Amino acid sequence: MKILAVALPKVRICAVGHWPADRIDKDGFLILDSVVQKELAEIASLVSYECKEQIFAQATPAQYIYIPHSGAVRVAHQLADGRNQIVAFYMPGEPFGLGENGVYLNSACALTDCLLIRVPRAALDALCAHEPRLQQDCLVGAMAQLRLSQRHLLIVTHQRVLKRVADFLLECSRQQEVFDPVKNVLNLIMDRSDIADYLGTSVETISRTLGKLEEDGLMKRLDSRSLWLDLSKLTNLLNN
Repeated sequence: MKILAVALPKVRICAVGHWPADRIDKDGFLILDSVVQKELAEIASLVSYECKEQIFAQATPAQYIYIPHSGAVRVAHQLADGRNQIVAFYMPGEPFGLGENGVYLNSACALTDCLLIRVPRAALDALCAHEPRLQQDCLVGAMAQLRLSQRHLLIVTHQRVLKRVADFLLECSRQQEVFDPVKNVLNLIMDRSDIADYLGTSVETISRTLGKLEEDGLMKRLDSRSLWLDLSKLTNLLNN
């Protein structure tokens, strides 16, 4: 991890829930006013992590909240039997690291090289105490974490692995950083092992399922990480 001695970039938080049109920009991020941006810049810092580098460990003190500026983050929970369950992938604007009772419930590592805005929890709490607007905006971050947890739960409860994988691909297609809506091409930033851990299955099953989806014309593998998707057929699969 490196702390970058540069001016903090504009903080972007994905807008979750119902907001007035003038509070959301064209990319779906919450518009924070200049006062809030300035106050955040005084307490936050920009940090960089290399791919696969750990950001924090499960059950350690939750000192910071993080907001991805670029790149992606993988968050996982170590189960009692030692297995890791990936619970979410975080993209730019999706805050993570809220913790509970002062500790992180999960571990986090960089899925790609990434830049994160790191905000000390104590300083943020103090700032929110006298800045109601910021308190409201930070609630969006908590809602974003809840939304991702709910999405993960909905995906893994599909009894058929075929539907789990289809739902996962559709969820990825909603991320503008990795999906080209003109060409309908998804650039996977996670490997099949990550996908298997996220969906609660094996790497072999993921490979067979992708082959079945390709055979049925719902997707096409362009290379090891790039997939052409037929979004309408994937959606129909989920609805049937």
